[in-house]
Amino acid sequence: MLFTSGDWKVDVSEFNKDRFTTHGIYEFMCEKFNQLIDATVEVNQVDLTDEHGYGFCQVDEDGEFLIHIHNDLSYEDYVTTLIHELVHVKQTLQGLKDDEMRESEAYFWERLLSKEFNDSPLSGTPISQVSA
Repeated sequence: MLFTSGDWKVDVSEFNKDRFTTHGIYEFMCEKFNQLIDATVEVNQVDLTDEHGYGFCQVDEDGEFLIHIHNDLSYEDYVTTLIHELVHVKQTLQGLKDDEMRESEAYFWERLLSKEFNDSPLSGTPISQVSA
């Protein structure tokens, strides 16, 4: 189950999709990793300028995930970052704890799946149109 919160800029202002990009990415990732289907995930767009990163993922004591994602990213960076953080959700559900392995795997999947998502009907915008 996906929830959204925070100061939404990426989906709303840049592409005027009213958070469709986020839901599309989540649906796409659930198709790739069925572990995500039963997870409770909240995506919170927030200013992370002082954090020197695009996003991070937390899990609470109830097993619910909170993904903080920078609210001033380009479309491409937003897609890549959210995919990266959802891979971390999958990893936590699978019990993968080694930080080096988690990051290595997340970078692998973000590169592979970002292009696949952008070329899919779920993105609503083929990558050729985004980069033009």
